[in-house]
Amino acid sequence: MRALPQLTVLLSLSLITFTGCAERTPVGNELIDPAEAKANASRTSADQEITGKLSDAINDANTKYRAIEYEYDEDLLNSLDRVETRLAGKLEKLDPLPLPGLDEAEQLDHFKETIRRWTEKSKKDLRATIDSLKADVAARKPGGPAFHPEFHKKFSAAFDDFIPIEIAEIRERRNKAIHEIAKPLFEKYRNSDADVVRRHEETLNSPPYTLPAAAVPSETSTSPDLLKK
Repeated sequence: MRALPQLTVLLSLSLITFTGCAERTPVGNELIDPAEAKANASRTSADQEITGKLSDAINDANTKYRAIEYEYDEDLLNSLDRVETRLAGKLEKLDPLPLPGLDEAEQLDHFKETIRRWTEKSKKDLRATIDSLKADVAARKPGGPAFHPEFHKKFSAAFDDFIPIEIAEIRERRNKAIHEIAKPLFEKYRNSDADVVRRHEETLNSPPYTLPAAAVPSETSTSPDLLKK
């Protein structure tokens, strides 16, 4: 009969232990507070949404913003001839479009900026350069050689700088488009899941997705460390 008090004590301790654990969620061999479990679920949800939408935005932008493609120097010369003529107002419509992913207005804006940078760097006049090369093509005799090394040498001297400038400009447009899509997505989770947002911002503020320096906000950014990149 003396064992009853001891049994009562053990039952009481068991109840206390059980009651104390009722507010915790088991994770493996550990216990986690409900608040922490909720925070983890929120981080996971935020990360999944941001990752998914950014992946879609990047894939779409990579498809849309592609640099000009050409097989022969003569092809690029023809495209630049049409672009310059259209920008000069001597052509009603740019057809076919050199860049199939963009509408005409954005293509013209892209080429206008590319030509401006190329002219500034090369100190060449685009129309004069195009006309000189077109004259070389027109002077070819029917049935002549298929390869024209002097023409290609002259073309390279004129336009080797043009292609990297054009690629850089179209990538800037791509990155701006990606950042525009990311901005409201980041703001949605900035207060509730700042660490998740910060990690994705670091990705977009690192190559190859960085914005040109002039497009990076200096005062409004909530990630000062990113501006040091």
